[in-house]
Amino acid sequence: MRRIRERFDGTSNVRIAIVLFFAILLLMILMPQVAPTSRFGIACSALANPIPGGNNGSLLARRSEGTLRLSIDLQRRNISTADPLTVNVTFDNTGVGAITLFFIPGETLLRNDGTPGLSLEITRLPDRTAFSEPATIRPSNPQRQTFPVETLHVLAPKQRCTEQITFTQTRLSNLNLAPGNYAIRAIYRNTTAGALNVPPGATATPIFQTQGVYTAAELSSNIVEFTIGLVDQSGQ
Repeated sequence: MRRIRERFDGTSNVRIAIVLFFAILLLMILMPQVAPTSRFGIACSALANPIPGGNNGSLLARRSEGTLRLSIDLQRRNISTADPLTVNVTFDNTGVGAITLFFIPGETLLRNDGTPGLSLEITRLPDRTAFSEPATIRPSNPQRQTFPVETLHVLAPKQRCTEQITFTQTRLSNLNLAPGNYAIRAIYRNTTAGALNVPPGATATPIFQTQGVYTAAELSSNIVEFTIGLVDQSGQ
């Protein structure tokens, strides 16, 4: 009898473990739909900075070209002419190597002129006329040849991060946006992996010859439509 009970208890424990496994798996699948903000990850600016020098990193990280994905979402898709515009910008590392991401949220521009870093392009619907904040007010960002470590952030394999960027009504007014329907997308660019600054008198030869910063000629996000100064018909 004791052996039968022990066998039954062992079988029950296995069944409980299997049920728990599938329950956790189901929760992981459903969580992004139940709580959409959970899919965004941490703030990109809160990611750890890389260790300086050419002796840290991995070959997987250096061969991560094409593994970065960019997407956006709006906090509100219907705003008045006096409201700010808040954009959630998500970087998603789909690869198996960590990515060293160059990103300064405060340098984000509201125009698509080929500038390095992150830009947001707003176009009017349906004619797709593009609007750009003047370069006299917001100059283009420089293409840095080497990067201060505080501007770099390590995005782990299969990890995503989201930065919430708010554009004030003042910045939007520089675009001369009339009430109507618009579309917005994000573009990310960086053409250099970063030159190493080897301290004078260093005796060790760095393993890697660059800072290993992720490069992208032009990485484009999805397109999100929104309205300015119109009655919201969708409830968003």
